[in-house]
Amino acid sequence: MLYKVFETDDLLDMKETDRQVVELMENNGCHLKLAGLKKNQEIEPHMSHTNVTLYITDGELEITFPNDNNCSCQACGCEISEDDKNDRKYKLKKGQLFLFEKDVVHSIKALKDTTFLLIKI
Repeated sequence: MLYKVFETDDLLDMKETDRQVVELMENNGCHLKLAGLKKNQEIEPHMSHTNVTLYITDGELEITFPNDNNCSCQACGCEISEDDKNDRKYKLKKGQLFLFEKDVVHSIKALKDTTFLLIKI
């Protein structure tokens, strides 16, 4: 059995890089990762083959789902992109948890220097 205390400041060294991802745990295709992005850094559009949870530990992110016209809920918290009316954007800040399902194209941009947990299940 694994018992371990992590100091997140020791895991990410953002002095010499604009983005970093550290794998904390992996089991049967499920992952727990700690990620860091400096302000204005982006993770280009990609798709996860597992369900995803993001927990923002510090900073602020914007996650975009391009060409997402499936949203019909007024209470979902998304913003419609001015550039493309089908893009859905969510602003996430420290302490927030965000969930989305697998097989959905998305991109991420740091609005501030940001660290977050990436949980893929």
